[in-house]
Amino acid sequence: MIAFARAFDPQPFHIDEDAAQNTLLGGLSASAWYTCARISGLVDVVMRDLGLGSELAGVEQIMLTAPVRAGDRLSGCIRLTTVEPCACGEAACQGRIDVENQRGELVMRLILDLIVRQSAVSGPTVWDDCKLRRPRSVRVERTPRDDVIRHFEEIGIGDEAVLGPYSFNTRSVETFCALTHAEPEQLGCAAEAMPHAVPNWHLPAAWMECMLRYYEDEAARFAARGWAVPRLGPAAGVKHLRWVRPVHIGETIVFRGWAERKMEIASQKDWGLLVVGAEGINSRGNVVVSFCPQMLIERSRSAA
Repeated sequence: MIAFARAFDPQPFHIDEDAAQNTLLGGLSASAWYTCARISGLVDVVMRDLGLGSELAGVEQIMLTAPVRAGDRLSGCIRLTTVEPCACGEAACQGRIDVENQRGELVMRLILDLIVRQSAVSGPTVWDDCKLRRPRSVRVERTPRDDVIRHFEEIGIGDEAVLGPYSFNTRSVETFCALTHAEPEQLGCAAEAMPHAVPNWHLPAAWMECMLRYYEDEAARFAARGWAVPRLGPAAGVKHLRWVRPVHIGETIVFRGWAERKMEIASQKDWGLLVVGAEGINSRGNVVVSFCPQMLIERSRSAA
């Protein structure tokens, strides 16, 4: 859990027990990307046990309701909706997963968009024709800026930053797989059909890694000038996660992020909720992944 966070999501509440005590989570907790990847691997196993093939096309929503701690034992069940035909020629449905810890507390809810087949072994989906792989349209006018790391009330809707490139080389993919899958065969049907493909959950995790690296660089620049650096809080959830095109080992993806919406939190005077637009672009200028993380951003002390 900690090794994954150090590699992809190195925030204090994920990697340092002492530092985590003084955060909103009140202690060390797992990265949501780590938990999602582990649960997704189990979905693949369950579907194969049923003699079905499945491919994760997207995630409509991830709700994070309680922290996942070291030593927690998670369990849950998946409820599938009616299977309907998709333009890609396959069948599709949604799956809702409620994940609980050993105390029966709901820690996460996922609503997945799945391609379902009658055979546990089959070829890959025709991605360009799949309605579930279309990215959500951008709902704001994006404005590139060099100073997007600001306190909640100072962030402008549409403020955009290029977070940097990420190379999906063999080492980075092997590291991700080793940290998120108990057994090599739990890579899922899509990885079996396209053996050189990057695992789905590696893409948003790589976005997070680039975002935090960008934030650290900006924080160092702020500190050198004596400016206050706003803290990042834990994520509240994710919406509209779409894997638009396959990414293969050897590709470099450029990640971006922009402010889409700001929401006040009645119970948190020191924090605001920022809905972020996030995407990755390949070398041909095509979107390969898009999603909307919901992040807590510190308010300025003068405003509070």
